[in-house]
Amino acid sequence: MVTNNSWNSEDPAQVAKGGTGRATQTAYAVICGGTTTTAAQQSIASVGSANQVLTSNGAGALPTFQDVSATGAITSVVSQVFTSNGTYTPTSGMVYCEIEVIGGGGAGGGANTTTAAQYSNGGGGGAGEYARGIFDAATVGASQTVTIGAAGAGASASAGGSGGTSSVGALITAGGGAGGAASAASANPNLGGGGAGGSGGSGGDFRSNGEYGFYGSQLAATGTWAIGGKGGSSQYGAGGANVFAAAGAAATGYGAGGGGSSNFQSTSATAGGNGTAGIVIVTEYVSA
Repeated sequence: MVTNNSWNSEDPAQVAKGGTGRATQTAYAVICGGTTTTAAQQSIASVGSANQVLTSNGAGALPTFQDVSATGAITSVVSQVFTSNGTYTPTSGMVYCEIEVIGGGGAGGGANTTTAAQYSNGGGGGAGEYARGIFDAATVGASQTVTIGAAGAGASASAGGSGGTSSVGALITAGGGAGGAASAASANPNLGGGGAGGSGGSGGDFRSNGEYGFYGSQLAATGTWAIGGKGGSSQYGAGGANVFAAAGAAATGYGAGGGGSSNFQSTSATAGGNGTAGIVIVTEYVSA
């Protein structure tokens, strides 16, 4: 039996028989659902251009190809780094930002003057606290004051100075590290305590206390050695190194503790190494 479905190659496929109702197709065009039973399909107006994205225009309207920036997507990443006090002004189009903050590092302890039978040492300074947080544009506002925690300063024959607190307005803060202690000159074994790492800051999503400075030590009773304690290291800085019979080594980078000094016999007082100032790093995610 031969069945006649009234179809030939010159007619569009009939909707009633499962066809599209379209005689031709636009090359590379996106096909969407139609709005009537006799127009089951329709093409969007344009095939777009390279790197555009197909974007919904809501119910009752065909989607269109649009530039990525028109969708509110992130188009660039901008970094602002502060190593001194200043003002953070967001880049135009900033959607949200990541802020990292490190407090200033403490200085190492200074070694006391020794006699012919004595030794002395100082402990290393503590590193600054580290904190990180994500903030949106509305929370940051037009600008925020940036304060960089000062470096702790070393001094002869006394504890090292403490590092200062770093902050971005009231959004996020990180405490400075404490200075290392200075041991008394002695003919006996003795320790100069290391400074505590920075702590006590506020704000943000994550924080970590700074590394403690290491003890300074001496074995004066055996006449062998005295050593200054190493400073605590931070995420972006290295603590001052241990030293033998020398002034304390300064820290490097940002937010690290200075090393303690040490004296052998019959030596004048020496200073601990300076810590390093803190840092604020703002990484912005910007939509053009």
